[in-house]
Amino acid sequence: MSLMETGMSKFKSVFKIPELRERIIFTLLMFLVARVGTQIPAPGVDIDRLAVMTQQSDILGLINMFSGGAFGRVSIFALGIVPYINASIVFSLLGSIIPKLEEMRKEGEGSRNKITQWTRYLTIAIAIVQGIGVCTWLQSSGLVETPGMMFFLTTITILTAGTVFLMWIGEQISLKGLGNGVSLLIFLNIISRIPADIVQTMQQMKDNKFLVPLFIVVGVAAIIVVGMIVIFQLGQRKVPVHYVGRGFGGSSGMGESSYIPLKLNTAGVMPVIFASVVMMLPSLAVTALPETMELRIILTRIFTQGHPGYMILYSIVIIFFSFFYTAIVFDPDKVADNLKQGGGTIPGIRPGEETAEYLEGVVTRITWGGAIFLALLCVLPMAIFKSLGLPEFFGGTGMIIVVGVAIDTIQQLDAHLVVKDYKGFI
Repeated sequence: MSLMETGMSKFKSVFKIPELRERIIFTLLMFLVARVGTQIPAPGVDIDRLAVMTQQSDILGLINMFSGGAFGRVSIFALGIVPYINASIVFSLLGSIIPKLEEMRKEGEGSRNKITQWTRYLTIAIAIVQGIGVCTWLQSSGLVETPGMMFFLTTITILTAGTVFLMWIGEQISLKGLGNGVSLLIFLNIISRIPADIVQTMQQMKDNKFLVPLFIVVGVAAIIVVGMIVIFQLGQRKVPVHYVGRGFGGSSGMGESSYIPLKLNTAGVMPVIFASVVMMLPSLAVTALPETMELRIILTRIFTQGHPGYMILYSIVIIFFSFFYTAIVFDPDKVADNLKQGGGTIPGIRPGEETAEYLEGVVTRITWGGAIFLALLCVLPMAIFKSLGLPEFFGGTGMIIVVGVAIDTIQQLDAHLVVKDYKGFI
């Protein structure tokens, strides 16, 4: 059987499972709702001038990418899912500072639901604050047709309601659809901008005689980068485990060998998403300073994508969130305790505290490698295109998010297929 036939066979098997078919259809319907919302503009804004300004500004372009083009139209989804991500970051950071929150996260479903509810309330508060900031900027930039208090009240209400609705869509996808809802919405927004970005790049470089060779080179480079991301996302460090007294087929008196799969990138795409959102904040804060202020000019230059200062700070934030998120999702003490209770030992390592220290050391080493790799993939395309004086054809940030979310979703799809005795995609 050829590779194409194998792929088609696996694709058809997906739709043979009623539950899986319903989840896919539900996810696609939510995608449709999310995309329709980006096309409904809030009233009273000069959209044409805003679109031009968005194309000329790095920070506005980044915000527009995360909102799927909604910010450039000031649509009802202009704030996107970013306020929810900000709220999640706040509670993740608070969890490491306030032990009670961390205990609640581990206690059970009821306590986790409370944290989720608090995250929703904080999302609304952040959306209101960001809505005020957007309205103030629009009015100060002369983009509002009828400025005044009524514009503020209506636009802030619309933008906040849009964010809450997107948050609900993301949660529904996670519950009734396939994959992580918030990550999938960001994935959808990024890929929806690809055709427009390609057209815009071609228009900017239509007089360049090297346009076709450049597109070929960039296309080949993109394929190589995607392959590297896939290998990196699926890579594992296998820690051997020996179970004393547990035999194969349920027999006793023999030893059974197994392993603990530690992912090279335990945190997935979350460090990149968190870092991208965090890097928006100082850039937006700078715009609040007076235009003639020298500090604003300096900070604007530093927080421009492609500036060495921006790339260094962006890399540091990615590395920080890689370690931070890994610490949240992987608990070496818990793994060591489970191994001890199950009669498992790592060869040469004593059960209990020594096992936990060993696992923590292994995870720390591979997280350093994974974090640096993520940072390089995000900043290298910026540096290369900036040094060549070319528009950025593809961003490492967007590619990592798109490929990472796609892999996570396919793995969830595989899990459903394996349960139903079908072969998965991976």
